Amino acid sequence: MERKEFLSLLGSSAAALFAVGCLGGCSSSDSEDPQPGGGNQPKKDFTLNLALPANASLKTPGNALISSGVIVAFTNTSTYVAVSSTCTHQGGTIMYNATGKRFDCPVHGSAFNENGSVLNGPAATALKQYKTTLTGDTLRVYED
Repeated sequence: MERKEFLSLLGSSAAALFAVGCLGGCSSSDSEDPQPGGGNQPKKDFTLNLALPANASLKTPGNALISSGVIVAFTNTSTYVAVSSTCTHQGGTIMYNATGKRFDCPVHGSAFNENGSVLNGPAATALKQYKTTLTGDTLRVYED
């Protein structure tokens, strides 16, 4: 094999590897929203028994917990709010900030109000909001 032939083969091989890498990257979604968006996803509908020790913190204003991919918070105004626990920017886990009346993502600093709307980015998409209903010690979290 001559040098010219070898270099030509080497260049073709490198180009093929580069193309495979590019095609693999193109197959993934360019969306920053890590939440599943398909209509085939089952709707969230679950209950939390606030009498259980694992959930009892939700009886104290300013506390929150994560269950089934949802962060549920008992606000300082004694209302329950529930939003997706996954940041819409790059999938960080959301935390509740009772003093600021907002949800914060510690990964890149996105902040969302108690309804899930973006207060500041880099997230550009609101968190999914869920409805809550309290009956006795049973808190239902659901979506229509």
